[in-house]
Amino acid sequence: MITKDLFLQNLEQYIIPCIAKGKPSPDTLEAYMKHIRIFFNWCQKNNRHPLKMTEQQIRLYYQELVDKGYKPLTIHIKISALKALYRAAIAQGLIFDNPCTNIQTQGGNPPTLRYYLDMNQLQVVCNAYSDEPDEFVRNRNTLILYLFSVEGLRPVDIFRLNMQDINWQSYTIEFRTADNSEAYEAQQIYPCQETINVLMDYINSIPGDIIDKLMGQLAPLIISNSKNNFAGRLSRNGMRLIINNALDKAGLKVSGSSANLLRNSCGTNLFKATNDIKLVQKTLRQQSLISAMKYMEDNPTLSKRATNIIAPKRNK
Repeated sequence: MITKDLFLQNLEQYIIPCIAKGKPSPDTLEAYMKHIRIFFNWCQKNNRHPLKMTEQQIRLYYQELVDKGYKPLTIHIKISALKALYRAAIAQGLIFDNPCTNIQTQGGNPPTLRYYLDMNQLQVVCNAYSDEPDEFVRNRNTLILYLFSVEGLRPVDIFRLNMQDINWQSYTIEFRTADNSEAYEAQQIYPCQETINVLMDYINSIPGDIIDKLMGQLAPLIISNSKNNFAGRLSRNGMRLIINNALDKAGLKVSGSSANLLRNSCGTNLFKATNDIKLVQKTLRQQSLISAMKYMEDNPTLSKRATNIIAPKRNK
């Protein structure tokens, strides 16, 4: 049996089986670890060992979150991360009871409260950079908005994309997702025509000095033009900033939500337009259903470029 300290030092490998049925996406795993690290800092500050907490002490932490003004859904996420922490500790025989079991939080995933932007709102968001004078920045930022809100990609998907992943003959994009064993599985997406048009405008607007620097290299699809990372891969924080600015300009910013808001909007609008939940699950590549859905045959009556019907039209 491992020690408590060794467990905490290598927590990430032990907590994976306790999140999303053992198959958390990289972003989900990092989000859980972030909230757990914040909790560890609180424990250290208050001279408490994370694995020796009682229910009453967890309630004190909960109350401090409330006093600091965290929203109910944020507190729900933080406590969910702690529940996973203690489930992992129980699985390793380090503790016998989960001190969070009786902690009730508001939040969860009630379908009627899931916030999204309708197609008219997305029309405004996706045109947020139409007045940007720099053609490269305008097209790059717009492409990011389309990849999230129309194609339903995750931040890590877009971050890893390279120019070489685009098949210009079939107009498809291939990306690879890593599972917990670091094995990679190739997947294809079929962007709708409007997204393809945005992508082509972006490629054609890349400045010559960036092209010269990337020539002969594995080139990132979403390129930074900042002085500190010129011609490098735009960070996920950079993408979130672009999304937040677009939402702010449209007057639709929701605190604590950016990329997820656009991805939720993709799924919700696609379902409303098609009434086909299986198509939505496949388009968004919901990880908990991948093992089942890869055995499903494509419906020949449905266009693979199904997101055409929800793509906003750009202001030219």
